[in-house]
Amino acid sequence: MKSMRFAGSSGGAGLAVGGVLLLAACSGGGGTAAPSASATPYGTVLGQALEPVDSGLGKAAAATTPADLAKALGVVGSNAGRAARSLNSAVTPAGAEAARTDLVNALEALTLETSALSADIWSKKLCGLGVAQARLGAGQALQGVSAALAKLTTAGYRTAFTVPQLPAPQPQPRSLENGTMVREGGKGGKGTLKFDNQGSNDAVFTLAQGGKSVASVYATKGRLATVEGVEDGSYDFYYTTGVDWDSEAKQFTENCQFIKYQESYAFTPSVAAWNVVIGVNDGKGGAKIEGQTVNSAPQP
Repeated sequence: MKSMRFAGSSGGAGLAVGGVLLLAACSGGGGTAAPSASATPYGTVLGQALEPVDSGLGKAAAATTPADLAKALGVVGSNAGRAARSLNSAVTPAGAEAARTDLVNALEALTLETSALSADIWSKKLCGLGVAQARLGAGQALQGVSAALAKLTTAGYRTAFTVPQLPAPQPQPRSLENGTMVREGGKGGKGTLKFDNQGSNDAVFTLAQGGKSVASVYATKGRLATVEGVEDGSYDFYYTTGVDWDSEAKQFTENCQFIKYQESYAFTPSVAAWNVVIGVNDGKGGAKIEGQTVNSAPQP
């Protein structure tokens, strides 16, 4: 470093430069070996590197849909990787090297964690917004960033970076008792619907008319659930399966699938009961089904 060579020179010029170095060290708030007076203060270097990460995390916390969150996570990951490279190449004051290394490692880990979390959202392994945000907040990477910044603050290098408020992890998996009516409706008729869940996950079965839910029932895997009092009329059948039922959002938060039977079915006085079976053979020799999304399927 130039500062080390100048400090070792002799004569009046060496004393003058040494005086400048002493003032720079005092104004920097930490570090025993500081760059020349024209160099950017290390606190500013940290702030400039971390500001895009901080902004991206704010957008992740403010996301209103899983898709929006996945996009924000992609930005966070890219910015975290860029910040790590920037800090790796920047001059680091003596006494801050260990904390800088911790911070760089945590930022690189944040890149990997956000990439994996985003992939889980796009693949429907994670379907619930709050659960995905909670997983981000509980990740080791963000905790590592906070811990490294705490060490740098102690050394005198403070930043405006803050971890946003994110949902707390929920006890998982949440579920309902078999046969619980998720939506009560259409109870004035004489029709009966028996829903036999032979799938590998819990499911919620929905009767719909005009694209809107009329009645929905929860069936745990391997169990039979019944909807009684179904009124005469033509209905579309939907079901969603997955793990961890969020009663407020009326959605499974992990491994979610949304299915619709292609044909509508009519309840009439002569057809008063239906027995619907879901399982691995759906759509193969029985009723034809088609995949749906959380946006195209009616909310149970």
